[in-house]
Amino acid sequence: RLYSLKTDETVATFIISTLSTLNPDALKALRILSCCGFHTDLAVLNLLEESNISSCHGICDCLQYLVDVGIIDIAGGLVAFTHDLIQQHVYESIDLTQRRELHFNIALFLGLKTSMNSTSIKAMSSIEDDFINLYVAESKTAEGPVISERSLLSIATDHVNLASPKFISELSRRKLFATWNLI
Repeated sequence: RLYSLKTDETVATFIISTLSTLNPDALKALRILSCCGFHTDLAVLNLLEESNISSCHGICDCLQYLVDVGIIDIAGGLVAFTHDLIQQHVYESIDLTQRRELHFNIALFLGLKTSMNSTSIKAMSSIEDDFINLYVAESKTAEGPVISERSLLSIATDHVNLASPKFISELSRRKLFATWNLI
């Protein structure tokens, strides 16, 4: 049916109209994916499944189904929406407070997977030392893809910047996130 439609926007509209028919787990996975942007590393999703963020559990189990219904594609270790309007629609359908909290939780989990967590920052004397000592080895995930710590930290920083400042009330966290932004 998708191939008979004429324009990209019509395809996106058609797929968006089918979102209401998705099972709750697939819709939950789409919401997480939409918070990660138009595309994300499969390695990041594998890491998020290990988190204590309840909405992240089972993401990877839904990916093939979402590919089969034409909402996402997986290639070269990347998971991407088939159209930017789909990602935008799903992202904007998340309650703003929930979306910001989700960004914050993803940021905290991914950032603390790096050597730039609060313990290492307290042990280092300056931001220059933090940058020089940032461990950049790649981390394997359960599925096999790898992602560098610098990439994880960059992704975590993007997420924390999308979260509301109200989620960053502790001074130690504010300093931690400020340091991430400087790297």
